[in-house]
Amino acid sequence: MPNDTVRAANVAEPKPASNELRPTRTGRNTGIESAPISEGNPYPQLEPGIFEAECVNADIYFDRQFARWSCVLEFSMLGGGTHVFCFLNLGHAAKPHAGPRSEYRRAWIIAAGDQPRRRQVLSARAFVGKIFQVRVADVKKRFDGREHPEGAIYSIVREIVRRTFP
Repeated sequence: MPNDTVRAANVAEPKPASNELRPTRTGRNTGIESAPISEGNPYPQLEPGIFEAECVNADIYFDRQFARWSCVLEFSMLGGGTHVFCFLNLGHAAKPHAGPRSEYRRAWIIAAGDQPRRRQVLSARAFVGKIFQVRVADVKKRFDGREHPEGAIYSIVREIVRRTFP
C-alpha cells in the first residue's frame, strides 16, 4: 500500500510551462526552447576610410586561441558613436612584448607623443581618452582563411594614423 501512495505522488507532478525545456525519452532537450541565444549585438560595418575616433577602453590579454598576447583598443567614432575595435599583436612570449618594429609600439608612440625611454612600461592606458585619426577596414575572412558570409563582414580599426586631441 505505501508504494501506491508514492506512485500517486509522482503522477501528480506539475507540468512544465510551455517555455521550459522538455527532455525527450533519450534525455535530450528538444524544441525551440533549447536553441542557442545571441548574447551580444552584431559587430558594426562601416564604409572603409579615415575617421576620427576616441579611444574609450584599452586592455591587454592573453588570447588562448592564437596563443599570443594581444591589445584590444575600443574606439567610439565621433559623430556616430559606433564602437569599433583595434587588435594589436604583442607576441608569443611569456610576457607581452612590443619590439621596435611592432605596430603596438608605433601606435603607442603616436598616443604618447614621444618614444619610450629605456625600461619604460608601454601601458595601454596611453590610448584612453585621446582622439585619433584611424583607418577603418572590413574583415572579410575568418581566422582560418575562409570567407565570411555577406552578413558576417564587420569593420575594425586597421591603423592609428595620428593623434588629433589632446
